[in-house]
Amino acid sequence: MTYSGLRAKQQGTHEPVGTLSEGWLAEMRQASRYRRRRKFRMPFRFIVLTTIWLLSDPLQALEYNYPYHDPYLATATSAILDDGPVPPKSQIVRVPGLPGRNQLPSLEGRGELSVALYQQKQPAPLLFILSGVGTNPYFGPATYLARVFYQAGSHVVVLPSPLSWNFALSASRSGAPGYAPADARDLYEVMQKCLALLRSGYQIQITRINFLGLSLGALEGAYLSVIDADAQKIGIEKYLLVNPPLDLTYALKKLDQWDGLRYKFGAEKSKAIVAKAIGIVGSFAKDSRDDPAVFDRLAKQFGGFTAEELQFLICVDLQMLLPELVYVTQLIHDQKILTSARNQLRKRLREANDLTFVDYNEKIAVPLWRLQTGQREADVETFMKQGSLSPILDRLRENKKVQIMHNADDPLVDKGSIEQLKEALGDQVVVYPHGGHLGNIWYPENREYTLRFFKTAQETTAGR
Repeated sequence: MTYSGLRAKQQGTHEPVGTLSEGWLAEMRQASRYRRRRKFRMPFRFIVLTTIWLLSDPLQALEYNYPYHDPYLATATSAILDDGPVPPKSQIVRVPGLPGRNQLPSLEGRGELSVALYQQKQPAPLLFILSGVGTNPYFGPATYLARVFYQAGSHVVVLPSPLSWNFALSASRSGAPGYAPADARDLYEVMQKCLALLRSGYQIQITRINFLGLSLGALEGAYLSVIDADAQKIGIEKYLLVNPPLDLTYALKKLDQWDGLRYKFGAEKSKAIVAKAIGIVGSFAKDSRDDPAVFDRLAKQFGGFTAEELQFLICVDLQMLLPELVYVTQLIHDQKILTSARNQLRKRLREANDLTFVDYNEKIAVPLWRLQTGQREADVETFMKQGSLSPILDRLRENKKVQIMHNADDPLVDKGSIEQLKEALGDQVVVYPHGGHLGNIWYPENREYTLRFFKTAQETTAGR
């Protein structure tokens, strides 16, 4: 369980999430080589190379005073982002899942999708927030932003990542999420069900609907914008997409390289690195997420890690979700990836823990995606390219509801990708010179920009 998720459970504000049950959590801790990291969910996602790009306005670049110019250190500052020591009251909303998914062996009764709702008492805009790989609605940057927007007067619904066990079980028609165009279609169905439930069961009065996507959630949000423009079943008014990955193939290869660092470090040093990171994150449990001085102290502590150690932590964090995802996928489609008997939970989790994201795509996802799309000869790289931003750039350019916020030094992207994105979409893309990957969403200037973007002209005038 993540540190922020554990604190939420202790405060009684949320149910345990990120695992299928408390029993599952115990098994996962024993099965994983680095299960101590369940309290450490630094939201790094598919880290790649550093790019160099300035804001389109050079003066604006000079005036941007974000203090951390090392992209890995900047990224590390997002490690403590959550809904804070005293989170606003939220509710768990259970959205009906796909037919037949509620009776799978060992997962009986778990086939509904859980989302987090922050509800205003009066009519208000509704903001859907979707975060990055494997996240659930109860920890991480999405809950931080949920608090920000709830306090600003919006209803907020935080969705689980398609690459989470809950989404894979209850909402992924392929049963093997990870292909953005298909995941976005599944998300669109979930959002429609959620809206119907909120209006009928919770009597929520919604004045308009917006979408905020982070990291992989931003990429999926880009595909959502295309779907809603065609279908018009939701009518999303604005999309803000923060730090979307631009080259998934490159990112996966880099992640696979970083997975090899555990062999370079050895078991004991690897455990020590993770334990140190857990301790750092845990020491900030009671600190305000609105105080830049807190992030300065955090950055100084993470400054004690080398670049390779941060890369290792990134990889450990990201791949922590895989045993759950693989386990669920193999209950839906038994592809004989796990050789242990289906009732041998511990052994199957240990087997799943040995898989990387490259393994997941090659051995599990792509064979199923081939059947789903009819592309029987397609490989991983083909699906990654088809599921990146490039195929829909023209549609994004046509849709002025879409805004992308990126960082020039985001280690998620390869060199040149942000330049090409800016050239393709022009003023629909705002690029900050520093911030790493999601490392500046807490920074006052970025936070205020995000709030301003979703305000209507009427609200902006009234707030003056």
